[in-house]
Amino acid sequence: MSDTQTAVPVRRLTVLLISVLLLGLTLTWSFLSMRTVMDVGGSCADGGPYVSAQPCPGGAGFIGIAIPVMLLATFAGTFAAISLMAPNLLVPMWTILFGSLGWNFLEYGFTGPDGNVPGWIVCGIVFELMALPGLIAIVATGGSMWTSGKGASSKPTESLLWWGIYLALGTVGMALGAWSFYSWR
Repeated sequence: MSDTQTAVPVRRLTVLLISVLLLGLTLTWSFLSMRTVMDVGGSCADGGPYVSAQPCPGGAGFIGIAIPVMLLATFAGTFAAISLMAPNLLVPMWTILFGSLGWNFLEYGFTGPDGNVPGWIVCGIVFELMALPGLIAIVATGGSMWTSGKGASSKPTESLLWWGIYLALGTVGMALGAWSFYSWR
């Protein structure tokens, strides 16, 4: 086997692993920055000719970085995963993103500083319904439906190994996300 044949999978594996780490980080930033805005009533603005009565709290701007980086990492990681016959990242990202943001809406809708907020409760239910198909697909297939590509393995142990790696790296990314959010806001 030549050096170029082994270098391509190493690069793809590196892209995949970094993408999973970035997903954990950016999902955490999205979750926490949404909570900071909801802490002040759900809307805020800074600067410009139309100054808002509610300035944005520290950390609210993280979502402006988190979403584009999350999408880029998801697509890059999915392309790498498919070429490595590993589970892709798109459906899990969708499920976790909408599930966690829906959680925020529901929690603040029922127990937030403004008491019961029907609009947030409705948004929470809608976001959870958006996350549900992804969760059902992941559970129903044991994650194996995302192992694709020519000659993909359907062995449960290989799929579980990938999901274990994803879980470990995603957890590290979440810890880095929480640490950086609270350190830099």
